[in-house]
Amino acid sequence: MRRFKGYMTLEASLIIPMVICVFALLIYFSFYLYGRCTLSQDAYVLAFRASVEKSKEWKDDPAGYVDQKAAKQAGSKYFGSSFPRFDTSTQGKEIRVKGRSKARHAAMGRYFLKPRGSWEYEAEGIAKRRNYPGHIRMATRLKDLGKEILNLGE
Repeated sequence: MRRFKGYMTLEASLIIPMVICVFALLIYFSFYLYGRCTLSQDAYVLAFRASVEKSKEWKDDPAGYVDQKAAKQAGSKYFGSSFPRFDTSTQGKEIRVKGRSKARHAAMGRYFLKPRGSWEYEAEGIAKRRNYPGHIRMATRLKDLGKEILNLGE
């Protein structure tokens, strides 16, 4: 009966490092996906909050509001990624907040599994300024005026 002496075969010496690299890559992809989802959520929340802001300080400056509140919204959620940058643009009543970040994955080095391009990602949140109470009041007032006009003809 032969005893196992603990020597790795040639196949195992090639397969085990490859399996370890695949596991590391799965972890890095998970960090990337988590960062992308979190950035999408934060961009929309910032756009929405800027659209409903009623204070005199921020009502006409959604970009200033987003700049002021971005650090608090992002917090410390972006582990494995750089802290995101948020850019704000407005067009009419529409507020767009675009966030950009980059996953920091230097551990794979120049191995065969690491993509050659960057691991940057971006997300955009869009919200429209709407004055719902004002619209409801206006519709109610028009309805009342219509009733008064119809009642005048009688």
